[in-house]
Amino acid sequence: MKTDVSSEPFKVNVSAMQDFMQCRFRYWAKWIMNRVPVTGAPALDAGKLLHRIFEGPYLKGETLAEAADRECEEYRLLIPSVHPAAQVNAMKALVTIIDMREAFPLWHDKFSGMETLEVEAGFEYPDPEIPWLIWRGRPDRVVKMGSRIWHVQNRGLAASTNFGTYTRLAKRHYHEHLYGEHLEKLYCTPKKRGGLTYGGTIFNLVRKLKFRTNVGKKNETTKTAEEMFWQGAVSYEMSSGLHQSVMACMRQHAVAMRQVEREWVEDNIIPAPNEKLNGGFSGSSEDPYFKVLIGEVSLDDDSVFTAREDTYALDANTETT
Repeated sequence: MKTDVSSEPFKVNVSAMQDFMQCRFRYWAKWIMNRVPVTGAPALDAGKLLHRIFEGPYLKGETLAEAADRECEEYRLLIPSVHPAAQVNAMKALVTIIDMREAFPLWHDKFSGMETLEVEAGFEYPDPEIPWLIWRGRPDRVVKMGSRIWHVQNRGLAASTNFGTYTRLAKRHYHEHLYGEHLEKLYCTPKKRGGLTYGGTIFNLVRKLKFRTNVGKKNETTKTAEEMFWQGAVSYEMSSGLHQSVMACMRQHAVAMRQVEREWVEDNIIPAPNEKLNGGFSGSSEDPYFKVLIGEVSLDDDSVFTAREDTYALDANTETT
């Protein structure tokens, strides 16, 4: 790959890359200008809640139901302190989890005996092929099972998502391939822990479904554990052609991301938006970034946007691969 190589490092995480692939203008606003809407999407906020709930059993020794009760109460108490424009969506996210609450006792962790090596540990991984590229990430949890290292991924899915389809599509998930690169180098080289190999990802998946439907009516029904939850392992082979292909695609995107940043810093060029995200082809939706594009608001307007939190910041004493 021919690139304009510079000694100045360029740090990239997969979340930024996903935004870049969707819309370069939103990538610029969110990751270069560091401005995000004050109103979070209910589905995204509910997903973050579910993520923390699934951490309860191994961080605090709770059952999933106990973790859900604690997280929901803590979240409820925080809502009055968030931006007024975000409170409605925050309540919607809370209701989503409350509607699932009775399902949590049905969850059975088939991998509960694994040794946890790290939880939410940020990393920076210098790319082996592009000298200026540094990957950033934060795996949910890293575990050892037998002689293999696994990434445990907690994920809340839309109600209509098919578990089988999701896990099949996960074979090309950028997060999982990048985390595999980092974790193999961190744990599986002879100098680290002899004999260990990288396995892949263990997915803890939950659909954001109402556990009870038609509450109080004659035809009231409840969901089964199989409808609500799925847990299983997906292997990622770091020497495979698939993995090499995914990493090559990621590097191409990273080169383009760096070019966009350079054009802004050097020439004040703002990248063009993906108008499909604005409903420009169907007239179906708009968001705060669209209001910036039509001149209604500015990124500097604190009633609409706030500073993006750096969720990939390294922890103290983090070992960089």
